[in-house]
Amino acid sequence: MTFLKKTVLLPFAIATAAISAQAMADDPITHTIQMEAVVPSDSFSVLPTDPSWIGNTQILSYNPNTKTLTSLVKQFSVKTDGHCISVSLLAPAVITSGGDEIALEVRFNNKGVWINNSGTPKHVVEPNEAASGKVVDLEIIPQKPAGGNYAPGKYTGNVQILFEPGIHLLP
Repeated sequence: MTFLKKTVLLPFAIATAAISAQAMADDPITHTIQMEAVVPSDSFSVLPTDPSWIGNTQILSYNPNTKTLTSLVKQFSVKTDGHCISVSLLAPAVITSGGDEIALEVRFNNKGVWINNSGTPKHVVEPNEAASGKVVDLEIIPQKPAGGNYAPGKYTGNVQILFEPGIHLLP
């Protein structure tokens, strides 16, 4: 190439390289945002008043002074079309660390909840309460072990609860 061609073409080559580098530095960025919406039926609903905690690990904090674990208390909005609301656990409510476990007491609307082996539903919200709609507490309360002290460890687990509309049975 002649000196004249090099002198004339060199600035274009540099500009093209700079534009290519700039284009590579500004590649598009994408994000995936997971979406979910729950629209309950008019005849039956049991929804957390603040749904942001569902699906996230809940921490039961340990107090070394009292040697106790905090409880979890969350509110749910409940409503039915005149039926009661029944609840049961789908699995034992425990958290475990290795071979150690901590039993969890589960309460809904101030009533104990357990695995339903009897086939008799556990009514936790009566028809007159549920028909008008009500906000009630879900409580998950760690139980002290028989020896009185929790074994050291990182405990994890799930509490699986089934809510169903039910027919009110007389006691």
